[in-house]
Amino acid sequence: MDINGRTTEILKIFTKLKELNLGITEFDEFRAFRTICNEFIRNGNKVKGEIPVPGTKRIICYHFNNRVDCFLKYDPMV
Repeated sequence: MDINGRTTEILKIFTKLKELNLGITEFDEFRAFRTICNEFIRNGNKVKGEIPVPGTKRIICYHFNNRVDCFLKYDPMV
C-alpha cells in the first residue's frame, strides 16, 4: 500500500471515530493513537496494538499492514 492508500484508510478511521461522537478525541490515549497512525502513513511499517482509554470502557484495537484494521472494543473494566 502506498502513502496515498495509507492516508485514505487512516482518514476513514478518524472520520468514523468522529461520527461515533464518543468524546474520546480529547484523551491523551487518542493523541497517542494519532501519532501511531501518522507514523504508519509516513513509513508504512507494520504495527499492531491495543490502547485502553480509561473512563470510556473502550480499547482502541489496531492492526496496520497491507490492510488497515481498527475497531473499538468494549471492556467494562477500562
